[in-house]
Amino acid sequence: MRTTYRKLFWIWELPKEEAWINEMAGHGYGLVAAGKITFEFEDINPGQYKYKELFMKDSFQSAKMRDFLRFMEEMGIENVGHVSYPGHTVIYLRYENNGTEPEIYSDLDSRIEYEKTLVRYIIPLAIINILAWLYNMAVMIICIKNGTPNFIGLISLINLGIAVAIFIHTGKKLQKIKALEQERTIHE
Repeated sequence: MRTTYRKLFWIWELPKEEAWINEMAGHGYGLVAAGKITFEFEDINPGQYKYKELFMKDSFQSAKMRDFLRFMEEMGIENVGHVSYPGHTVIYLRYENNGTEPEIYSDLDSRIEYEKTLVRYIIPLAIINILAWLYNMAVMIICIKNGTPNFIGLISLINLGIAVAIFIHTGKKLQKIKALEQERTIHE
């Protein structure tokens, strides 16, 4: 029997999304298709499969992606879905849960590229929220001068809070990139 769940994960929450999918597999629900907010599961034996998500720098139709997925199939790892973003693809892989975990993201360059791409996706969100905050502050000042009550101040605080949270998250991502680059330097 197939079951569909709708759940929102932001692009930077791939580890959280992967953990949720693996938790579902532990309860007997195996992922068979994925969309941006939809996940389709089928009944499986609890813990039969483990899942891995990869954020790849290529379109799903590219020759490089086809070669990669063919290589994964040769290792016994099945592609069960993908979600496309401009120039990138999140692929959902599953493999038999036999106690060992395949090393898929083995090279540091891929992990560094993943983190840098997430930062490129996150920064525009922060900029949009800062601009919205500035706009809302201007509207609030005009309303105060005119003596009209409004809730714009609350909205502007929410925009500012979101922007600050995004900048903090971006700072953590940049620290992670720096650590990975240092690790790559040590290995070279």
